[in-house]
Amino acid sequence: MSIESTLCLAAQQLAAIQMDYAQKGLTLSQIALCGAKEFIEWQHYPRNDLVDEESGYEFYYHAHSADETPLDEHGHFHLFSRDARNPEEFCHLIAIALNQKGLPIRIFTTNQWVTGELYASAEEVLQRLRLFDMAIKGRMSRVAAWITAFTSLFYKDMEALILERDLVVESLSAELGGMETALESRRDAVLTQCNIDLMARLSENLLIEC
Repeated sequence: MSIESTLCLAAQQLAAIQMDYAQKGLTLSQIALCGAKEFIEWQHYPRNDLVDEESGYEFYYHAHSADETPLDEHGHFHLFSRDARNPEEFCHLIAIALNQKGLPIRIFTTNQWVTGELYASAEEVLQRLRLFDMAIKGRMSRVAAWITAFTSLFYKDMEALILERDLVVESLSAELGGMETALESRRDAVLTQCNIDLMARLSENLLIEC
């Protein structure tokens, strides 16, 4: 399948999920709370994270304290890949921020200490992100499908951020006296980020013949 066809199918799936929620009067950000009646700062949704045991991919949704959250942001997904041979080791792939309407508005990378990951090179992270696919059952299955489609539709944007992340870490290492210090720098939580426009991206790719 061509890259264009893959992007077209991803756009169709993502749009269909968003539209289905909208027709039911729901937003993706509401669904991401897994039925919780209130959104508690820092708490993971679902509480134990959503894990695909076969692929090793997982994610959770949460929000930081109000003083640390951009005004237009509701919360964000953190995506991970866990080592099947050593489940205790995992790397953070990307974070996807949603606004109050449940639309993605920003993607970003984080420093190692933020999620407790084992820092992996951009090459390894991108290899895992390129193959991201979560096939799960239950109430969160469509959220997992949305995220899977998103990683295809915005892969190039995420690739640029992850490559830039390594350059930022390299610069911090030189400034702070070593990689270990750079990866634990509390002043540097978000390493790279960019705003995204879902509607524009859908328009670009839904015009392609799948």
